[in-house]
Amino acid sequence: MENIRTQIQGLRPELPLRMITLPDGENLNTMWLNYGADGILEFLKNPTGEIPNNTLEIHNDFKISYKAKTGTFYVIGTLPMDLGNMRVALQILEHDTAKKHRLKIDLFDTFNVQNQCKELSEKQGFDANLLEADLLHFTDLLEEYRETLFNAEINPITDKFSANELTPQAHEKAVDFLSKPRLLNNIDKLLEQSGIVGEEENRMLLFVLASSYKMPYLLHGLIQGSSGEGKTHLINGMAECMPQEDVMNMTRITSKSLYHYRDKELINKLILIQDFDGLDEEAQFAFREMQSAKFLTSSTVVKDMFGNTRGKMKQVLAHFASLTATTKAEVYYDNMSRSVVLGVDESQEQTLRIIKAQNLKIAGISNSESEQVAKQLLRNTMRVLKSYEVVNPFADKLMLPLEAKMLRRLNSQFQNFVSQITILHQYQRKTDSKGRLIATKEDVQKGVEIFFSSIIIKVDELDKSTRQFFELLKGFVKRQPNGTTYKFTMREIRQELNISKTSAFKYIQILQELEYIQAVEGSVSKGFKYKISYWDNLEKLKAKIKEDLNNQLKQL
Repeated sequence: MENIRTQIQGLRPELPLRMITLPDGENLNTMWLNYGADGILEFLKNPTGEIPNNTLEIHNDFKISYKAKTGTFYVIGTLPMDLGNMRVALQILEHDTAKKHRLKIDLFDTFNVQNQCKELSEKQGFDANLLEADLLHFTDLLEEYRETLFNAEINPITDKFSANELTPQAHEKAVDFLSKPRLLNNIDKLLEQSGIVGEEENRMLLFVLASSYKMPYLLHGLIQGSSGEGKTHLINGMAECMPQEDVMNMTRITSKSLYHYRDKELINKLILIQDFDGLDEEAQFAFREMQSAKFLTSSTVVKDMFGNTRGKMKQVLAHFASLTATTKAEVYYDNMSRSVVLGVDESQEQTLRIIKAQNLKIAGISNSESEQVAKQLLRNTMRVLKSYEVVNPFADKLMLPLEAKMLRRLNSQFQNFVSQITILHQYQRKTDSKGRLIATKEDVQKGVEIFFSSIIIKVDELDKSTRQFFELLKGFVKRQPNGTTYKFTMREIRQELNISKTSAFKYIQILQELEYIQAVEGSVSKGFKYKISYWDNLEKLKAKIKEDLNNQLKQL
């Protein structure tokens, strides 16, 4: 620097030169980024070389400070969120004496600010002009900070995750992943890598359902299963593979809350409800109306600008997919019909897989970094997907089994499911003259393959949990000496199948009501003996339905 100064003085001896040491860790570039051109000029004018403070310090929701030339200003209490008002409780702490001055001031009222500065100048010795300049700059900073709070409240949909995670390199990697063949198989491998153990039938089905949240063909999933069998873990694991800025994870929904969301808060969201049983009748009604109609309207009473009460229509728009969990075997018909119903795998093999994964994680053997990589890639694939309409030339050539319950809505769900598979393949599919993606025969085949378990649940009279219990019960009875005529007690079944008294009682009651088993001996005081009265053959029915669907697929 001495050499540079000597050279400049030799070239332009008339220029005054002064050397100032920059603060540690700073250069002119970082100072310009942090403090701007005005900040650098203030720094150069200041003989001490102290960096001017042009930012607020947010201590908490009730205390904000700003270090100015005349002192340190503190706003005590909350900022008024009325954008036309800036009346605050202010403390001014003098730099030299640490003396505090407290006042109430409206920073938007120029006359009030000037009077306060004049009074402090006369009584406390402040420089009125410098104090007023500090207060004006402080007001600008507070106004800017308040607008960020206001925007965050009004527009809670942010890109804070997307901006950090979807870098240009990540975008390119996600597009490349979506462009490769065997896409659904690759997604399934990533789901397993992300920590979703087993559930081969359900995890791809759930992923396709969840991925529809910002597409034209919205899908909803309802997962049934006994308590403690992993329903919540499954939907939470799926949610972690979706962009976190788009996920709304709800434990409880009050009866009126859905009517009070703002215009776009429920647009392009994935909603998770941990326990659907906890919703009261009004909340369930509002939720299913949003699923079907994609909006809620309510007539409320408001006061107009003249103070008169009048009626007003309020509308909440909704465009979301949802995943919900329930322990109930029979859910209200209207709720069930709007969702694709799944049942968790309650088999012992699945239990052993989960225990093994838990033990490996606790032992530090499983690779947590690999899990995060899989989740991150799946999130970014969702971020790069665009919304398309789909035309399916094979839609009228496939008929679902007539034995299925709620067939009209089931058919609509299946067709939307195939369309969503096409959307996932958008980097590999052609478009028609109207810009719509064209579904292929492979999309339909994959749709049938993945959606098949949900079709069977709608065909079967028993829910998935009860069906698994009944199949185990039939296997136990067949192994006994008397075969199909064997009489069993509830205690015997509890011990043999290793289930709780509550679960056994629930399953036995359901099977009795549906006349699959009947009590043939005993009494209330001594207990009953039961026998199976209806031996259905679900495997045979599944094989028949599968064969019928495969025959239809061959004709495409």
